[in-house]
Amino acid sequence: MPLFEYQAYNAQGKTVSGIIDASSKAIAFDKLKSHGFHPYKIAEDQGNTGGQKIKTDDLAFSLEQLATLLASGIPLTEALESISFQAENPILKRAYSKALSALKEGSSFADSLAQAAVFPPLLIQLVKAGENIGETEKILEHYSEYLKRQSEFFRKFVSSITYPAIILTACLGLVFFMLIYIAPTLLDIFSGLKQKLPFSTRALIFVGSTLRVALPVIILALIAGVIVFFRTVSKTKQDQIKINFPLLGKLYQTVLFARWSHTLSLLHGGGVSLNSALAASRKVMDNSYLADMMEKVEKGVERGVSLSKALSGIPYAPSLLIHMVESGEKSGELEKLLLSISNFYEKEIDRKTGIYLQFLEPALILFMGLIVGVVVISILMPIFEVNQLIR
Repeated sequence: MPLFEYQAYNAQGKTVSGIIDASSKAIAFDKLKSHGFHPYKIAEDQGNTGGQKIKTDDLAFSLEQLATLLASGIPLTEALESISFQAENPILKRAYSKALSALKEGSSFADSLAQAAVFPPLLIQLVKAGENIGETEKILEHYSEYLKRQSEFFRKFVSSITYPAIILTACLGLVFFMLIYIAPTLLDIFSGLKQKLPFSTRALIFVGSTLRVALPVIILALIAGVIVFFRTVSKTKQDQIKINFPLLGKLYQTVLFARWSHTLSLLHGGGVSLNSALAASRKVMDNSYLADMMEKVEKGVERGVSLSKALSGIPYAPSLLIHMVESGEKSGELEKLLLSISNFYEKEIDRKTGIYLQFLEPALILFMGLIVGVVVISILMPIFEVNQLIR
């Protein structure tokens, strides 16, 4: 069924726009009127949603709405139509309209979402599992909660590092100003004096003079180095460096395994076979080096090895995760214990992140204070010496 892009006035007289599926312009006009809109422009949609991304918060909110509508007994087509009209994000509005059109033409809900080309592959996998067991609304609700937790964690992290980042930027700016502008001025002032400058002052003047001349070259060299690194070092090697990075590497590993555990719990608990669930869960780890290792786990399970034993062969797999998986396999509640360990890891991530950031702020202030102090003392020392000579 074709899609039509429209511009219309709503009941409050405000201009709205969106996408609607209809067999003709006339039917599109009638459908818009039935929803309380007064269209003044309707044209067949030629747009493409492929390659575009939906904001996590927008997607989570719309999926929560869709799950609520389905749980209240509203048919899927009506629920999707309602969501497509209510969505404020134009990409999301277009995507739901495309999915609705595909659904009316006979596609399954999962295939309809896939045809929209913007929904995450994990969501499509979960919806497919939900359709198989008849619990689509529960799957949508679980995935919505999953997205909201991810978004909340990201917001907390950004909020926590904003203040230290501002302090660091301001202090670095002050130091660079002193080195590039104040230090050379000192050299001009004291060049006529026969007094030998302190070592720290001479070092400061040397660094400042060098930066003043070579700063553009240094910046270009750093940029070139970063470009060469990302172009010559493989993605797998870069990801290996990430998970082995001092201090933060362990935290990053915990984030990846928490995401893997949660996804595997959702998929396997939703009726997806363990092998298929493992393959899909590996894709959400967002680290090619660790994902290659987790592929060995899948192959082990395919050969009949238990999941816990296959995980024990992965050097980065946390021992607690292995024990929980082993307990789940013995008790027959694997997905429940996977969700439990995922929740534990998310709390652990919050706790460790809080500790790191709690120490980061005073450490940055102390470090930058020492640097600024050294610079200021190096500038003041020769001034004091000149005052002593004058007296």
